[in-house]
Amino acid sequence: MESRKRTVFSIQDKAKAIELSEKGLSSRKISEIFKCGKTQINNVLKRKREVLEDLECNVDPERKRRRHITGNEEINELCWKWFQDATKRRICVTGPLLQEQARKFSTQLNNDSFTASNGWLESFRKRHNISFCLMSGERGGVNTDTVNDWKEKLKLICKGYEPKNIFNMDETGLFFRETTRKTLFVKGDDCAGGKKSKDRITVALCTSMCGEKVKPLLIAKSRNPRCFKKIKPETLPVSYYFNKKSWMNSEIMEAWLKGLDRKMGRQNRKILLFLDNAPSHPKIELRNIELKFFPANTTSHTQPMDMGIIQTTKLKFRRKQMQYILTQMDKQPGVGGTELLRQINILDTVYWISQAWKEVETSTVFIFSFFPSIKLHWI
Repeated sequence: MESRKRTVFSIQDKAKAIELSEKGLSSRKISEIFKCGKTQINNVLKRKREVLEDLECNVDPERKRRRHITGNEEINELCWKWFQDATKRRICVTGPLLQEQARKFSTQLNNDSFTASNGWLESFRKRHNISFCLMSGERGGVNTDTVNDWKEKLKLICKGYEPKNIFNMDETGLFFRETTRKTLFVKGDDCAGGKKSKDRITVALCTSMCGEKVKPLLIAKSRNPRCFKKIKPETLPVSYYFNKKSWMNSEIMEAWLKGLDRKMGRQNRKILLFLDNAPSHPKIELRNIELKFFPANTTSHTQPMDMGIIQTTKLKFRRKQMQYILTQMDKQPGVGGTELLRQINILDTVYWISQAWKEVETSTVFIFSFFPSIKLHWI
């Protein structure tokens, strides 16, 4: 007779078997489902507590080997609880920080043999399915009560304005001579890159709930860059401004707002404009525009432009940048990628931003993504 090949269970499989047992299925029925022996299922059910503890401690659900007793279980448990508390408080936990805390626990427990070695750290990470990643965004620092209060007030704020007269504006930085640093390469080959360009501009985008797009605002360093030649900034497809750092400031913002106010006056319109609560956004009185500012430190939850609109525009800009590189590779054989990127000028960027903004399609979505009672058009 051929012997049956033993089925090796992962933590996830064991948890599923325990769940089926709690639903009333017999060991024999469960063994038929997993195509294994009845004795093996009984052994899993006997270690039910151990399996559930592993799940609570975030053990890798695909792990199949049993835990080994090392004598440091108490330190491991304290470190896991400390790690959970630290991550909830948005504290950056590095390997050395975790090792130092483990040494403190070992001192408190009079465990002189424990050294919190790199091997221990790696085992701890694998045991609790911990990965190393980059903290991104600002959502973790947002007060949810403030956001909820804003949601309740939003209906009253928008009252009296038609969807076509409700606008939102936000700015973003753009490294126009830089592209992704990730690349495909043959294993074993040199993957070194060139010096990263720090040439930066500011781009501001504004649109209405119905998808009416206002001409992009672009801030660069020079009043009249050489690439403009005889081109007047007023004739560009963007609203061009400048300062030494190419950043948004209150003077530029006020000038842009007054220009938009005159435009709305010519159209005989009164609009509501939502802006970030930033120092560069002046609180001024305008004839045809009512300004409303998002609560401080909540724009990662409340800013509509951050919900994919700016990102989509940047991706379309990068596509045009990529097409430019492909064309220049044929025209300038042998020239490196860093040099090709340096050849991109402000005028190229102006037209690429304008074209990218025009290509962003209008779609039907919920207003601000948190205004559930009104279904309206947003860009």
